[in-house]
Amino acid sequence: MVNGAESHLESTRRNTPFINFHSRRKLLGILFILPTILFLAIFVLYPVISNIVLSFTDAKLMKSEFNFVWFDNYVKLFSNKMFLKYSWNTLVWTFFSVVGQLVLGLCLALLINREMRGGSLLRSFLLIPYVVPAVAIALITKWIFNGDYGIASNWLQNLGLIDYKQSPLALYGGAMAVLIIVNVWRSYPFPMLIYWAALRGINKELYEAANVDGANRFQTFRYITLPQLKNTTIVLVILRIVWTATYFDLIWMVTGGGPAGSTTHLPIMIYQASFGTFRIGYASAISILLGIVLFICIIFYVRKSGDFAD
Repeated sequence: MVNGAESHLESTRRNTPFINFHSRRKLLGILFILPTILFLAIFVLYPVISNIVLSFTDAKLMKSEFNFVWFDNYVKLFSNKMFLKYSWNTLVWTFFSVVGQLVLGLCLALLINREMRGGSLLRSFLLIPYVVPAVAIALITKWIFNGDYGIASNWLQNLGLIDYKQSPLALYGGAMAVLIIVNVWRSYPFPMLIYWAALRGINKELYEAANVDGANRFQTFRYITLPQLKNTTIVLVILRIVWTATYFDLIWMVTGGGPAGSTTHLPIMIYQASFGTFRIGYASAISILLGIVLFICIIFYVRKSGDFAD
C-alpha cells in the first residue's frame, strides 16, 4: 500500500507541470482572444440586439421613453406602398450596379493581364476611381449633369434625348441610370483586381492545350477562362451585393433620393425614418428586414467559401 501511494504521488508530480503548461496555454489563448470578443460584443452584438428590441417598440429619437408595440412596425411597413417601391429601387440599384461592376472589372482584368508596354502605368490609372472620395464624385456628377451648364446634359440636349435646360438627374428614370453608371465607374477596380489575381493563377498549360486543339480566342475564353473564374465570381457577387445594397453616400449626395423617390432605396428610407420623422422603432424594423436579406447572402457566401476550401 505504501509503495502504491508513493508511486501515485510520483506520477502526480510528473504530470502536474504538463497539466499546468496546458492550462497556462489555454489561459493565454483566452487572454489574446478576449479583446476581439469584447470588441465584437460591444460594437456588433449589442447594436444588433438593441436594434432588434427597438424594432418592436414605438421609440422616437426625441423621447427617452418607449412602449412595446411588438409587430406593429412590421405590419405598417408591409402595408406601406412606398416600402415596396423602395425595395424595388434597391433591387434595381443593386442588380445593375453589381452586374456592371463585374462585367467591366472582368474586361479590364483581361486587358491588364496581357503583356504590354506601360502595363504598370495603366493599372495605376485604372485604380483611380477607387481612391477618389465619394463627396468629390458626387460634386463632379452634379456638375457634369447640371441642366444649365453641365457637359453631359448639354450633349444629351443637343442630341434631342432630353429637353432644353433639362438634366437626367431630374428625370424619373434618368436619375437612377446616372447613379448606376457612376457607381459602376467608382466600384469596378475591386472586381478588376480580384479577377486579375484569379487570371494570374490559371494554369497556362490549359491555354497551350487549347491552342494545340485549334480553339479560337472566344472558345478559349468560354471553355477555360470562365469556368476557372466561377468560384471567384460567386464570391464577388455576394460581397458586392452586400456592399452595394447598403451603400448610402453617393445616392444621398447626388439626388437625395429624388426625383419623386425614384432613387430612394432602403438605406435612405431608414435614414428618413430615423432623422426625418424621428421614428427609431420603425427605422429599426426596416433595417432588420434588410439585414435578414443580407444575412442570407452572407450565409450563402460562407457555405460557398467552405465548398471552395474543400
